[in-house]
Amino acid sequence: MPNKKKRSAEDAALYVESLLFGDDPSDSEADVDKYDASDLKGAINKDGSSDEEDFTEEGLSAKEVALSISKSIVSLISSVDGKVLFTCSGTMVDHVGSATWILTSATLVRKCDNDYDAYQEGDVKIEVLLHNKTITEGFLAMCSLQYNIAVVTIEPQFDLPLVKLHDVPVCYSMLCRPVIAVARNFKSKTLLVRCGEMTRERSELDCDELLVCTCPVSKVFIGGLVMDLERRILGITFYDKDTVPFLPIEIAVRCLEHFKNFRTLKQPSLCIRGQAIHKLEICNLEKICYMYPELSSGSGIVVEKISEVLPENCSSIEAGDIICSVDDIVLYSLSQLTSIFLDKMAAAMPTQDKVTVQAEIRRPRDNTKFVAKLNIGIASGEHNNCFNNRWPLQ
Repeated sequence: MPNKKKRSAEDAALYVESLLFGDDPSDSEADVDKYDASDLKGAINKDGSSDEEDFTEEGLSAKEVALSISKSIVSLISSVDGKVLFTCSGTMVDHVGSATWILTSATLVRKCDNDYDAYQEGDVKIEVLLHNKTITEGFLAMCSLQYNIAVVTIEPQFDLPLVKLHDVPVCYSMLCRPVIAVARNFKSKTLLVRCGEMTRERSELDCDELLVCTCPVSKVFIGGLVMDLERRILGITFYDKDTVPFLPIEIAVRCLEHFKNFRTLKQPSLCIRGQAIHKLEICNLEKICYMYPELSSGSGIVVEKISEVLPENCSSIEAGDIICSVDDIVLYSLSQLTSIFLDKMAAAMPTQDKVTVQAEIRRPRDNTKFVAKLNIGIASGEHNNCFNNRWPLQ
């Protein structure tokens, strides 16, 4: 008996769709025939991730969570001068005026030969695939290369639900738990979901605020959502060769609010790089907890590097110090610290007041404690590139 070629899970899904709804599976290719398949950089899994069905209790819960937001999940494809630039996922998050806002990744419009530059509206063509297989024109409204997020607007889709974004508890990043990554594939037009675990691992990318999960994603998931099984939105997916980093949702929420309220995005920069105490190796964590028992809960941020360009912003803080709190708010993660800075800057925007906070500091090397005043600057080229985040694709 001749061997039959094994049908992929995606082909099987399209076949069942044709049985259920009378759609011709070949139609899924029609709208992208004008693009060479090799140009759809994120549209086809190239990392060997499995599409096999998961009928465990956790797998079924993951599908239920993904389906609850499926109508809000879109795929986007960008092109310049007729050549495909990138394709990724996004989420409808707001109706503003006569447009629907889609939160996605700045990778969609980032220039291939420059980590710190992106195409502007008018230079790049964006098409958006909705859940009902409709393709509509998109327009770049906002792009943050620092946090690698963008807003693309389309004609209002008032009949489609929005995904509401909210902060998660401040200690949430300290706990490992099951999560899913959700995306949509432009080529097949299908909803994609991958299961994994949120870990306390540190991403190797520049952005210190990033969290990490183990969902086996491909590049098409970039710009999509990471969620837990309680339907909390945790962040915006990126891609790395060994891990799956994602931007915490509290940063994305504030960037959206800034742009909505001020039509600009003032990105804070203290010119500090560091990591949360609870991500340290146990040998270092033990020494810190013996010296400062109040930090045994995992609170605090370890300063690893300070910019030489604007050191006055950091007062007397040095590498090796621990920032325990700012303005009496106990710190548990870099994303929490950045969120506080974004809130402070938003409050100061109408009056253009200078933003200063008081930080409680511990210095382990001489076992001292002190309070420092920190001046929050605006992220720009003057802070030099080592403090501007890069987002390379492996």
